[in-house]
Amino acid sequence: MLERWAGLLLVRCGREVEGTFAIERADATLDLLGLPQPTLEGLFQELGLEGHDPPEP
Repeated sequence: MLERWAGLLLVRCGREVEGTFAIERADATLDLLGLPQPTLEGLFQELGLEGHDPPEP
């Protein structure tokens, strides 16, 4: 899950290639294990930042 969140954050920061590869690796593993794919919104909820707009890069 951490790798997927890291990938989402990399994409958000403009590092699309690295982020996309991280997301693809994480999604394959999560699918294999039958786990849900976390989202940025879920990360912000975990951190107690729900309702806040993430800063623009």
